[in-house]
Parts: sequence; C-alpha cells; structure tokens
Amino acid sequence: MIIRPASIDDFVILYALGKQTSELRVSATEEFMQEDEFRMAITRDSAVFLCAEEKNKLMGFIYANARDKDKPLQQRYACLVYLVVHPNYRKRGVAQQLYLACEKRLKEIGITNLYGWARISEEGMSPIREFMKKQGFQKGHQYVWMDKKIL
Repeated sequence: MIIRPASIDDFVILYALGKQTSELRVSATEEFMQEDEFRMAITRDSAVFLCAEEKNKLMGFIYANARDKDKPLQQRYACLVYLVVHPNYRKRGVAQQLYLACEKRLKEIGITNLYGWARISEEGMSPIREFMKKQGFQKGHQYVWMDKKIL
C-alpha cells in the first residue's frame, strides 16, 4: 500500500467513496460535501489531502483543512474533515497509515493542533470516534449540528 497526495484525477473515485460512506453524513439536508467543494479541497494549498492505493485501487482518503498554516500564530490549528476507508479494506491499518501520514505532513507545514468532528451514534461510540480516541484525541465539548436549506 502507498499513501500519496490525492490528485484531481482521483476525484471521481474518491467522491463516490465519500458519498457512499454513511458515517460521513453530518447534515440532515445533504448526503455529503458538494462536488465543487470536494474538488477544490483536493487541490487547495491549505489542505492535506492524501489517499491510500494498492495495486492501482484507491482504498481510502484523508482530508485535513490547514488554513492556519501561514498565520503568524504560536498555535496553528487544522481540522480533520474526513477519514474514509472503503469497507473492503477496513481493519487492515489503512486508516492508521493515512492518519499518521497526514499528521506528519501537518507538522511539516507548521500545524500544532488538530481537531475533528465525530458523529454521535445512537448505539454509542461510532467507528470514527473510536479511531480518534486511539489516536490520542480527547473528548471536547459536545455540539448538535443543525441545518436547513433556504431556497
């Protein structure tokens, strides 16, 4: 398996993977990120967007928004936006390798703190919350995301 920066050529496959991953749905009105926003995230200078690939098959991706990277601050924050692994490749360390590569890259560009959102599952701990806890994230404040479309 290789971890590499995502490219715009990966867009179609990665976007489809994100759309089919129900755990990523944070909005009651949208199933996933808008296509144009996702496309921009892949190429954005202030983002770390990596994918895992094995035998020319994309297994998953991680996206962290690092807008603080160029700010003259003592502490620079990045947000872990998405960490997705195709169901066929889960429990094989793919998420761990994506996460470690992303964290390394964030440190290289001067990020000092990383935060993320994790959907609360009705059954208790969601897979992403379990993963984040294993990576050393600590439970912060609890929020309720509310949204609506205004057309």
